[in-house]
Amino acid sequence: MPMVRHWIVAWASVDDLAFQAELPKLSLPALQRWLAQGRCTAQVNDGPETLSLPHERALARQLGWPDEDGALPWASWQHGQPQPCAWLLPCHWEISLDHMVLRPPEMLGLTWEESRALRAAWTPWAAEDGLTLTETDRPDRWLACSPLLQGWRGPSLHRVAHRRLDPAWLGGGASPQAPALRRWLEEAIMLWRDHPVNRARAEHGQPVVNGLWIDGAGCCTAGPAYGEATVALRDDLTASAMRRDVDAWRRTWQRLDADLLAPALQAAQQDGQPRWLTLCGERGWRTWCVDPSTPPAPPRRRWWPWQRRAAAVPVVEPWWIGL
Repeated sequence: MPMVRHWIVAWASVDDLAFQAELPKLSLPALQRWLAQGRCTAQVNDGPETLSLPHERALARQLGWPDEDGALPWASWQHGQPQPCAWLLPCHWEISLDHMVLRPPEMLGLTWEESRALRAAWTPWAAEDGLTLTETDRPDRWLACSPLLQGWRGPSLHRVAHRRLDPAWLGGGASPQAPALRRWLEEAIMLWRDHPVNRARAEHGQPVVNGLWIDGAGCCTAGPAYGEATVALRDDLTASAMRRDVDAWRRTWQRLDADLLAPALQAAQQDGQPRWLTLCGERGWRTWCVDPSTPPAPPRRRWWPWQRRAAAVPVVEPWWIGL
């Protein structure tokens, strides 16, 4: 397995007032050393309306994938499936008189028992349309495989989470299979409406599963296989960002700083090889490279026969600006 030299951190910044207020107070000593020793090698700000999130696009670029917004085949790549597949994510729609808001799987707190019961109820119906449905390493994410998933284009679930529904998000792009996919999603929701899992959740005041989201659809045909790349995505901050839990997000950031960034800097100093760090928010991403073999140039010194005005101290832009 190749050594990872580039880390992409998802949700390093969150477009939420509480998180933005926390950023200037974050104590991240290793990150500060990264910024002091490294140089910014790439910066992209595509805004908040792209279908794929900045960390997804940054990782796709490093993997050598085509830049296909909303059609990045993460499920096929991660599970090593040489066929069209996608992740299906159970979620909860909050329905008001004039709008709907999607609450992500992280806010459901599905147990393995609940997940397996819901999946078992739907699997026979899905199989009639040639869809196979298996569990993954998480109870709130299933792997679906079917030719119907080729060509599906849509926003990542975490792009639309906590936002008012835009009907365009549900279209599936220009895929001719989109109507069939939407139909079996609707069938699953109807099937679960009175399911014992949802009845029990409602009795305990928990949000019911009344939605499914297709994510990471397509078939991966380019770039290194999963586990063979020298770049790695760190999504440690995702769960707390989705739950809007600022305290947990801060603690997780500090663990990342101590357990990932500090050792990476030390390793770079020991072997003299460069390391890269990409920080991502909801609007863009920025990459810094620390390369011990190319230290920064020493400051220029010049003698002047007359007194000069003191140079203004340069304003250092916070690292999260533009993310």
